[in-house]
Amino acid sequence: MYRIGVDLGGTNIVAGVVDEFYKIVGKGKMPTACPRPAVEILADVAKAVEMAIEDAGITLADVSSIGIGTPGSVEKHFGIIQYANNLGFSNVPARKILQSHFDKPIYIENDANCAALGEAKAGAGGGVDN
Repeated sequence: MYRIGVDLGGTNIVAGVVDEFYKIVGKGKMPTACPRPAVEILADVAKAVEMAIEDAGITLADVSSIGIGTPGSVEKHFGIIQYANNLGFSNVPARKILQSHFDKPIYIENDANCAALGEAKAGAGGGVDN
């Protein structure tokens, strides 16, 4: 199974497909083009994910989950982006919106936390507890 990670930034949306060894096997990229409505930006997140899946040569059925790293404060249990100034987001139900595109588990987390987790799992922080 593959996983997809998305960096939702103020300038670009970048999606990557990784295999079970955390090797990037596909990428997709869209401009964020702020300011505009959250539903439009999240539709472009979905497009970037679809591009990454196509680039990897797989199908959505091969994907186990999708993780989104976003700036700002996040209520991760409900998948709500509470506030992201550079995106113009306030209480955006990102998980709910994205699940209308993908019937997969979707995780929403602060982008700095995602970067730290990525380093711990597959980068320079491997084997480090904290």
